[in-house]
Amino acid sequence: MESKSVAIIGAGPSGLVAANVLLKDGFNVTIFERGRYIGGMWCEDNVYINLHSQQFGGTIEFSDLFDGEEFASWQHIHDYLKRYADQCHLTERIKFQTRVIEVKKKNLKDGNIPWQIKVEKFDGQYEIYEFGFLIVATSLFNEPYMPYIRGQEKFTGTIIHGHSLKSHEQLIDKRVVIIGGGKCAVDLASTCGSYARSCHIILRRAHWMLPHTMVGGLLPARCILTRLAQAPYQPFPGAPHSKLFQCLHRTLPRLFTFITDKIADDIIAINGSDLYEDKVFLPNNSFRNVENIYMIPQNFIRLKKQGRIIAKLDSIDEIIDSTTIRLKSGEHLQADMIICATGFINRFPFFSDTDAKTMGLLTTQTSTNSNIETDLNLYRRIIPVGIPNVAFIGYVICIAQWSVAEVASHWVSEYFLGRLKLPISEREMYKEIDETCTFIHKTFNRTGCYFFYYWLSPIEIYLSDMGLRLKRTHNWITEYFGIYRPERLKGLHEERRAKAAGIIYHHWYFGFQHTILVFLLLLFIILLL
Repeated sequence: MESKSVAIIGAGPSGLVAANVLLKDGFNVTIFERGRYIGGMWCEDNVYINLHSQQFGGTIEFSDLFDGEEFASWQHIHDYLKRYADQCHLTERIKFQTRVIEVKKKNLKDGNIPWQIKVEKFDGQYEIYEFGFLIVATSLFNEPYMPYIRGQEKFTGTIIHGHSLKSHEQLIDKRVVIIGGGKCAVDLASTCGSYARSCHIILRRAHWMLPHTMVGGLLPARCILTRLAQAPYQPFPGAPHSKLFQCLHRTLPRLFTFITDKIADDIIAINGSDLYEDKVFLPNNSFRNVENIYMIPQNFIRLKKQGRIIAKLDSIDEIIDSTTIRLKSGEHLQADMIICATGFINRFPFFSDTDAKTMGLLTTQTSTNSNIETDLNLYRRIIPVGIPNVAFIGYVICIAQWSVAEVASHWVSEYFLGRLKLPISEREMYKEIDETCTFIHKTFNRTGCYFFYYWLSPIEIYLSDMGLRLKRTHNWITEYFGIYRPERLKGLHEERRAKAAGIIYHHWYFGFQHTILVFLLLLFIILLL
């Protein structure tokens, strides 16, 4: 076993970017992927038909490789990840169709003991490897959750998970009932509304659906990925907010509540009465306290208006015969196909129950979702307290997830290299975990992985931990009003190496105060003339 050998479980976006960062830092990387392809959820085996990204142009990519595609199809994203893996020489390091079935070490707290990884290959053969370091990048969307529906044995149609819908042919002449109210559910409703005989979507609660434009249709929705757009939301615990920002939120909370309420009003006005007239899709929680948030499919409102999509704020009580579903309200629906857009089971089956508990991987049934979630009691959402040489990448769910994963990968590399300054005591680390989880649960009523619109906070927390600059452009206008694209993260390797070598890394930045000084100087010159 090499001292700098790293095993990465998962060849999705997070696993690939982690591999690239660590490879450039001199680690010997091996990636284990249970599937046939790279991409994680963005590959043929794991996607549902017509899956598209919710990301804006130039934001679902890594700093090493520009793309720029807006609301890209899964095929486009998969091709991008293949290009990225080839360009960064990662493909040859991936062991495809290799399922990790056990990860262990004799003493989790001993950094000198290697990780033992047992895998099952595609031919049924088993192999055991040893590595100095371990990164888990299997994502929160790796095992579909299929709820049991009372009386489902009587149903003669098809009951599938959303990710099993692969072609339009599956929908021909079918009366479809979709269970769920998240992105997958509304995406599939748009497809079923176009191709199925009928489509009902059954949801327990409505979530916020973002239109593609905002501010009365004047601005593209990508503006939410600006630093300025973070200003209305209360400070995130531990983030390097300025004293002015914190002071304003303490003294003027009603102002920021007013701003977020106006954002919500704008969203409702743009989506229009065709979506909200029956109140099924009208969220009953404030925009500040979203439990889920996603971009609305382009043809969803039109199909709903045409009656091709019929929504019910309800839940299934029982299947009473071969084609009849009874809802809790007592209403009956006829169906030939039930699609469960019910999320995923978030767990790590390769760890024993004892080791998972020791690492703080707690499985819980959430009150807001039908699926089972794992609350990760990890410091910075990355490392278990007191257990060295292991990290988790890709477990911050937000609207800039790839960028967060890229910066987190640099954080992990610094940690593995022994250059990252951690809190002095484990007590401080547990305090950070508790504050983060409490804040997220209070704000979103979700487990601590769901950051939603707090995309900038984890990025700046990681940068601050590494002692790297937070201002990533050269002037305050582009810094606060420009889209925070991954290209801002270029140069992190050079900055880290310079810092490690004790070299001061100079970055020219024209701040707002410089603008004021220039203005005063020009005014002084004008007065002299």
